Amino acid sequence: MNFASRVHTTEGHRGLKLSQALLAAALAVGCGWAQAQEADNRAGEWRITPRISLGSTYSDNIGLAPADNAEHDLIFQVDPGLSVRKRGGRLDLRLDYTAQGLLYTNNGDASTVNNELQAFGTAELLQKNLFLDAYGLISQVAVSSDGRTDAGNLGSSGGVPSGLSVFSNFDLGLPGGRDLFNPLSIFNDIALTDNQATGYRFGVSPYWRQNLGGWADVLLRYRYDTVFYDEESSVDPQQPGVRTTTGDSQTNTVELNLTSGRQSSKVRWNVAYFYQQEQQDNQGIVINGAAHGDDKREHATAQLNYQLDKEWALLGEAGYENNRVTGFENSPDGTYWGLGAVWTPSRFLEVKGLYGPDVNELSGRWNPSTRTNLQISRREQDFGVDPGVRWQGLFNHRTRSSVWSLAYTDEVTNERQLFGNGLLGVGPDGQPLPLADQGQAVATEGPFGLSNRNFRRKRLDAGMTYRRGSTDWSFNAFNEDRAGQTAADDERVYGAGALWTWRFAPRTASFIGTGWERDELGENQQGQAQNNEYWVSVVGLARAFTPDSGGLISYRYYENDADPAERGFRENRLNIRFNMKF
Repeated sequence: MNFASRVHTTEGHRGLKLSQALLAAALAVGCGWAQAQEADNRAGEWRITPRISLGSTYSDNIGLAPADNAEHDLIFQVDPGLSVRKRGGRLDLRLDYTAQGLLYTNNGDASTVNNELQAFGTAELLQKNLFLDAYGLISQVAVSSDGRTDAGNLGSSGGVPSGLSVFSNFDLGLPGGRDLFNPLSIFNDIALTDNQATGYRFGVSPYWRQNLGGWADVLLRYRYDTVFYDEESSVDPQQPGVRTTTGDSQTNTVELNLTSGRQSSKVRWNVAYFYQQEQQDNQGIVINGAAHGDDKREHATAQLNYQLDKEWALLGEAGYENNRVTGFENSPDGTYWGLGAVWTPSRFLEVKGLYGPDVNELSGRWNPSTRTNLQISRREQDFGVDPGVRWQGLFNHRTRSSVWSLAYTDEVTNERQLFGNGLLGVGPDGQPLPLADQGQAVATEGPFGLSNRNFRRKRLDAGMTYRRGSTDWSFNAFNEDRAGQTAADDERVYGAGALWTWRFAPRTASFIGTGWERDELGENQQGQAQNNEYWVSVVGLARAFTPDSGGLISYRYYENDADPAERGFRENRLNIRFNMKF
C-alpha cells in the first residue's frame, strides 16, 4: 500500500470537513467576539509570522529496508508555514501550521504534501464567566508497531509534533530560536515505509465559571472531541499481512466542579461529577475475540476537610463509579467512602492519608521554593476501571544552569485519547493550555502504532538539561509498559538519548547526539518474538545569518537490529536546510 496516494471514504471526508469547520468556526467566533470586546484596548496584540524552509535530503535507504533491498533517493523539500500568537486581553491563541512538500527524485509517485497543525485558543466570551476553548492537531503517525518506523517517532508518548523525543528540548540557543531551527527538519518522517498515516484531532469546549459570593466556585464544562485518520485500517501485529479496522471516534464529555470559596476558612469541600462517552465508528466489530464499541466513564466524588488547627485537618471522601470500557468489562462499579487526615506543617509540605473499606491513599506534596516541586501519590482501590494499586508522581527542579524533571503516570487509555494530549495541559488557574506554552516538552506520536484496544499504561519519563556558557547538555530516559486484554497484547518500550551543543561563535553552533530505544512487542501467531532495537546518531552545524534566517547541515545514522531479522535496516541520511521567517 502506498500511503502517499491516500483514499478517503465519504464518511472520512465528512468527518474531516466537519471537524475543520468546527475548529474554524469556534476560533472565528472566539476571535471575533474577543476583538470586538478589545476594540478600545491595545492589550494583547496579534503576532503573525510567515516562514519558509527549503532543503534537500539524501538517504541511502529511503524505505528503511534490509540491506539487499535498500534504495537510495534524493528528496527536495519546501515547507511554507505560519505561526500566529495572541496573548492578553480576552483571547489567547497559539497556532502553528506547516505544509511539508516532498519531491522524491527516484520515487516520484510518492511525492506528496503532509499537513502539520498545532492550534489552541481560549476566548473569554462573557467577562469572567463564559469561555470557549478550541484546538486542532494534524500530524503524521505510525500505523503499525511492528512495521518500520522513522526516527521521528522514537521515545514519544502521544501526539504533538516537536521532533525526536529521545533528544528532548532540542534548542541550539541561537538568534531566532526554535522557529528557525526546528528539530523536525532533522528528524522528520520522510522514509517510504508504507507504515504512515495522517492523524487528525479537533475539539471545542465551552465552559462556565461562577463565583457564588465567595462561598463557592462553580465550573461547568462541555467538550466535544474527534479523532480520525486518513487510513481506516492497520496491520494486526498478531497476523502479519492482515489489516484490522481502525475506527475514528467522537468523544462527548461533561464536567461539573463545585469548590468551597474564600469564605469557608474552617470547612473546605469539593463536589465533582464527570461523564464521558467515546463512540467509535466501527462499534460492534470483533477484534482478537473481543467486542469493541462505545466506552463510557462516569464518576462522582465529594470531599470534606475540617481544619482542626494550623497543621491538622480531618478528611472525608465518598464517591461513585459507573464505567463500561472495552477490555475491562469485569471491573466492578459502585460506591466507596474513606476517612483520613491532612498534615500541613508548613506551606511547603503537605501529607494526606485516606482509608476506607474499598480505598486507601497516601500522597504528599513538597515545594520548598518556586524552583522545586515534588508530588507523589499511591492509591489502592477495589472499584473502577482495572482496580488495584496506582502510583502517580511528578518532580521538577531548576537551578541557575540546569533543569531536572521526572514524571510517572499509570492509567487506562487508548491511542485515540493519547493522540494530541499535549494540547491539553493545565495552566496555573486550571484552564487548559498547550504544553509548549508552559515550558514543557511535547512529544510526537509514539512507536506503538494505531490500535482500537484500551490498555493499562505505565510510563516513566526522566530528563535533565544543563546550560553553562556556550555549552548545553541534555539527557532523557523513558520506559512505557502497556498491558492489554491478554499477555499477547502486552508491549514495552524503553530507551534514552543524549545531546551536546556548542555555540563556538556568536551565530554558529554545532551539535552531536545519540539515542537508543528497544521495543518488546510480544510474539506473533508463529511464536516468533517481535523486538526492535533502534540506534540513531546525529551530528550537525547550524548558523543564524540574521535573526530571521539561518541554515543547517546535518548527518544522521539510523539502524534497527530487529527480531525477526527481516525487519532490520541501516540508513545514512544527509540533510541541508535554509530557513527564513518574515
